[in-house]
Amino acid sequence: MVRRFLKRVQNTVAKYSLFKPEETLIVGVSGGPDSLCLLDVLVLLKEKYHFSLHVAHVNYHLRGEDSLLDEALVKETAKKYSLPFHILSYHRKETSPSEEKLRTVRYDFFEKLREKYMADAIVIAHNRDDEAETLLLRLIRGSGLSGLSAMRPRNKYIIRPLIETSREDIIEYLTNRSLIFRKDMSNDDAKYLRNKVRHILLPLLEKEFQPQIKKLLAETALLLGEDYDLLQNQGAHIPLVRKDGVIEFSCRNLLQMPPALITQELRFLLRPFLAGKNPSKNLIFECMKAFKSTKKKNQVITCKGLKCIRKGDTVRLLNF
Repeated sequence: MVRRFLKRVQNTVAKYSLFKPEETLIVGVSGGPDSLCLLDVLVLLKEKYHFSLHVAHVNYHLRGEDSLLDEALVKETAKKYSLPFHILSYHRKETSPSEEKLRTVRYDFFEKLREKYMADAIVIAHNRDDEAETLLLRLIRGSGLSGLSAMRPRNKYIIRPLIETSREDIIEYLTNRSLIFRKDMSNDDAKYLRNKVRHILLPLLEKEFQPQIKKLLAETALLLGEDYDLLQNQGAHIPLVRKDGVIEFSCRNLLQMPPALITQELRFLLRPFLAGKNPSKNLIFECMKAFKSTKKKNQVITCKGLKCIRKGDTVRLLNF
């Protein structure tokens, strides 16, 4: 089983060109089954790929003694594999920090390590079940193509070699390798929407509608990701004037495009002024409202350092 599992991971790596020999990788390890499986797989593949591995762990101190035990296991595992271990001890200021806040803390830490050690990628242990759960969550909350395809095998420096393996196969791999891992009891708490999707909705869909629902949802998410990448990587469709960090274009030219392409065009145009991040739905809505306005006065929108000014048919984008 172990050999078959490794082969499947290598197929994913080859299919999506996730890493090359002799690269340096930052591996995010929480102490849970997925990340410890990922680390063990990378150690086994190290002989073939000759890459350098750095183990990175964040202790949020949210679960008391359990958080300390998580950290101790990851540290001991890194020592067992003779790998450098990096720890961020995060003491929250908020009473109950959001999942998004914790994610930002984690990824910022990984990115700082990547820059410090000039690493080629940050390796995350998301698997096929995570992909299926995330797609359902985004559908429930409402999302466009960007959100529905968020968990891709490669997203800039983030890579996910386990994205085509199931959680069941990961547990079987750990059992066969006699590897211990930590269990986060909050993953069973039904007050979190993700846990409701994992423990209630997905089992219902498997039993009553489609036994292969996780696999099919994950494959759908990957296909949506490919479509999104195609749209995202296309350049501007309308003529632009660029000067001294300012972009100008015709409002009329933009509005003549199909609605779906207008949204993608705005993302492409606004992203450089938002530190490389996609604009929110609200920002796009406000921009579109300004572009369609029949008022004669200038329309000005500001957001996180971006200033969008419409004067007649001319739209100017700049940072302030």
